[in-house]
Amino acid sequence: MPANWKHDLAVFIHESFEGMYKDGRHTDVEIIVGDKTFNCHKTVLAAVSPYFDAMFSSGMRESLDGVVTLHNIDKEIFERILDFVYCGERVVTVENAQELIKAAAIFQVRYLHDKCEQFLLEKICAENCIGAWKLAKSHDCPQLCLKAWSLIMEHFNDICRSEDFTWLDVDDIISIITDYHLMVANEEVVCDAVFRWYNVKPQERKEDTIRLFEHLRLPLLGSEYLLHEIEPMQIVAESPRCREIVKEAISYQMLLARRPEFNSSRIAFRQFSNLEEVLVIIGGYNAVGDKVSDLLAYSFQQERWCTLTQLPIVLGREFATCAYGNDIFVSGGSQRLDILLRYRSENNDWYRCTSLIQGRRRHAMVAVGGSIYVIGGYDDNVKEELHRTLSSVDEYNIQTRSWSSIGSLQVAVRSMTAAVSKDKILVFGGILPDDKETDAVQCFDTRLGVTCFLSGMPSKCKMAKAVVLEKQLYVVCTDGSIVEMSEDGKCRTIETLSAFSRRRFGLVHHNGSILIIGGESSGVVHQDIVAFSPEQKNVQVLSSPKLPSRANFGGLKIVIQKKFLTRDHRRDREPTPRPQAIYN
Repeated sequence: MPANWKHDLAVFIHESFEGMYKDGRHTDVEIIVGDKTFNCHKTVLAAVSPYFDAMFSSGMRESLDGVVTLHNIDKEIFERILDFVYCGERVVTVENAQELIKAAAIFQVRYLHDKCEQFLLEKICAENCIGAWKLAKSHDCPQLCLKAWSLIMEHFNDICRSEDFTWLDVDDIISIITDYHLMVANEEVVCDAVFRWYNVKPQERKEDTIRLFEHLRLPLLGSEYLLHEIEPMQIVAESPRCREIVKEAISYQMLLARRPEFNSSRIAFRQFSNLEEVLVIIGGYNAVGDKVSDLLAYSFQQERWCTLTQLPIVLGREFATCAYGNDIFVSGGSQRLDILLRYRSENNDWYRCTSLIQGRRRHAMVAVGGSIYVIGGYDDNVKEELHRTLSSVDEYNIQTRSWSSIGSLQVAVRSMTAAVSKDKILVFGGILPDDKETDAVQCFDTRLGVTCFLSGMPSKCKMAKAVVLEKQLYVVCTDGSIVEMSEDGKCRTIETLSAFSRRRFGLVHHNGSILIIGGESSGVVHQDIVAFSPEQKNVQVLSSPKLPSRANFGGLKIVIQKKFLTRDHRRDREPTPRPQAIYN
C-alpha cells in the first residue's frame, strides 16, 4: 500500500475510534478512576499501552469481567490520556505535564510520554531545572535529563541558592558537586551551597554532611576560607573524619615542600577552573643526543603537550629538579655546575637564584620545610678524581635566598636518588668514589644535621628514582625492580617489571599509580609511560601521552594557570632563544 494511502487509512481508523468513544459504541471495558467511570475499548488501550495489553491478556479478573479500577491516579489526568489516545488532542499543559508524564510512564504510553518530554524540553530553564532533572531521572526521560543537567552545571551559582536545591537528597548533591563540568568560579561556592543545604535540617542531615565532606575539594579553597569558615564548624569539631579531611586541606595549603606528594580525589581541578595539574618535562637531550632547554607540559585534560617558557640556559645532563608548591627548582648539570634556577608557575617564567656553594651534577635535590637541599653528586672542578664524588649536604633557604653547608652523608655518593619522610632525607644507592655501586640507604636528619645508615636496598643500584605515594615511599630501579620502604626503614621488592632495563627516566605519581616516564636503554630513547598501581599490583603501558623524544630530563607535576597552556608543542618544536634569567 502506498505510504499516503497507509497514512490516510490510519487517520480514517483513528477518527472512527474517536467517534465510537464519544458515542460509547462497542465499548467492552469500564475503567473506574475515583468516582468516574470511562467506557473504553480493550483493543485500543492494548494497542497504545503494554500495561493494558498485559492486563487484558493475563486471564486476570479485569480481563474477564471487563471492569478495571485504577488507584493512585487523578481522574482528570486519566481523562487527558484518553483524549490523547482516542482524539489525538494536545493535552499537555504547564499545569499537568508533570502528572501526565508520570501517568504515561506507569501505563507505558510511550508516544504520550515522548510528547510530554518534548513539551518539558521547550519549557525548561534555570529556575525549574532541578525539578525537571528529578522528574527525568524518575521517569526515563534521557533528553530532558541531559538538558536539565547541563543547566544545573551552567547555572549552579544561582541554582544552589534556590529552595529546590535545599530539598535534594544527599546522593543528588554528591552527583552535582563531584561533576567535572560544574561551572563554578571557585570551590568556596560549592562549600557554601553544601552548608546552606546542611543548615536547613542540621540534626537530620549531620551524617549526610559528613559524607559530603569526602567530596568537597577543600585543598583547593583559599586559606582564609578554610581556616576561618571551615575549621571552626561544629560538625568538624564533632566528627573525626571531617577533622581528618580538613587537616589534609590545611597541610596541602601550608606544606608547600610536601605538596607534590599529595594524592587525593579532593585535589582535582574542574574543566572550567583556571588552574590545571600538568606533567612537566624539563630539558635533557633528544633521540639524536642534542641538548634541549625547553619546558614541556602535558595537559591531562586536553591530552596534548604544550610548550612553556624554556630554560634560560642549556643545563646539559645530570642536573637535578624538585617541586616546591607549584614552582620548580633546577640545580647543577654538566653545563653549569653551580646554577640554581626557579620557575614560577604564577607568571610562567624563570628566575636565577643564588649560585650553589659547590657546583655539582649527578646529585639529588629535595624540598623540606621552607628550604631546598642539594645532596652529594659529582664536581668536575675538583682536581683529584677520588674527591670529585661529594658527601656534602647544602641548604638553600627560599625566603632569605641564601645557602648554608649543614652536614654531610656517611659516604660520598653520586647518581643516587632521594626522597623525604617528614623532616628526614632518605638517600638510596648510587655510585661511590671508587666507581662501585652501593645498596646503602642513608638518612639525613635536617633538624640535627646528622646522617645515619638504614637497612640497605635489596640490591645495589644507581640512577634509580624515588617517589612518595599515599605516604608510602617507593624506589624504581633501572632493572625494573620496584622497592617499597616500610615505616621501620626496611626495603623490600614488591614487583619487578618484565623486559624493563632503562635509565635516566622520570618518575611521578598520578591518580594512585606510579608513572615511569621515558628513559633510555642501549642508545634508544623511550617515549612511553609505564604505570604501576601499588594497590592493585598491575602494570600497563599507557596509550597516551606519547612523550616527546627526551632522556635525562627532569620530570614532575605542578599546577599551572590554563592561560599558559596555549602553545602546542607540535607546532613549536624549535625553542626560541631567550635572554639570561633575572636574579630572584
